[in-house]
Amino acid sequence: MTPTLKQIRFFVAAVDWGSLSRAASHLNVAQPALSQQIAGLEAVLKAELLGRTPRGVHPTEAGERFYRHARTILRQVEGAVADLSGPSAVSGRVAVGLPTSAATILAHPLLAALLGRYPGIRPELFESLSGYLHELVVRHRLDLAILYRDRAGPGLTVRPVLREDLFLVTRAELGLDDTVTMREVAGLPLVMPSPTHSLRTTVEAAFAQQGLDLRVIADVDSLPTMRKAAASGLAGTILPMSGLSGLAEADRPAIRRIVAPCITRPLGLCHASDLPLVGAIAVVADLVVAEMRRLVETGAWTGAVLVQP
Repeated sequence: MTPTLKQIRFFVAAVDWGSLSRAASHLNVAQPALSQQIAGLEAVLKAELLGRTPRGVHPTEAGERFYRHARTILRQVEGAVADLSGPSAVSGRVAVGLPTSAATILAHPLLAALLGRYPGIRPELFESLSGYLHELVVRHRLDLAILYRDRAGPGLTVRPVLREDLFLVTRAELGLDDTVTMREVAGLPLVMPSPTHSLRTTVEAAFAQQGLDLRVIADVDSLPTMRKAAASGLAGTILPMSGLSGLAEADRPAIRRIVAPCITRPLGLCHASDLPLVGAIAVVADLVVAEMRRLVETGAWTGAVLVQP
């Protein structure tokens, strides 16, 4: 016996939703029917795929391995259907991860473009730290993610899109010039994300290359808190311009471009290397890149430059 597509689809939904009841509701089936299909799948594979707890379900080690294959199978089927149906009929659920600073400028226009052009696609936008997004992409929990990298890594394919300049963000009354040197920044108290965050590692590496250390007085993994700390004068921080998107003019702190040398970081669209870009995922991937390019070209994404495709 071999698993059926229904069994595979029901299992993937249970893992994605973390609950049999929520998965059943999403699939518009009765929960006993969902449980029966998953039990049949476990019988065929001779392995327990889901662990059950009062709080929901989670994949076992065998379930994690099968989940990666299951997601690929479903995407390949969707791609085959879309190839025969034409681009206007493309449909399916696509999960996209966005780091917080990029989400402040990209999430809304991306969502508007997706809903307006492809009503058959059900987008899922997930905002989190880039390190966590990386893990979710490799584990096939996300189909696509914007990550701060321009090179492929183990299990990860990267499509470079742009580079962002980084700025010192401080209280507006501080009388700094339009630029500030890295050496001057090194003497200021800063709040920065925790050491595992890509922004922190990028900045620390740039300072280390100049023989300088950051004076970090607090580790803060919250963009709104970092911005408030800078605006109030509690401490400065270092952010791209996208990290200030959406702030009212009265709430905007002062920004100074860091020079001597400048600090930049890349942004690329990433997906799992063993997950083919087909069907709805391919459509969304192209649209994500197109929206990022449009935002830069129109000046909406300030402090960023496009890289060659």
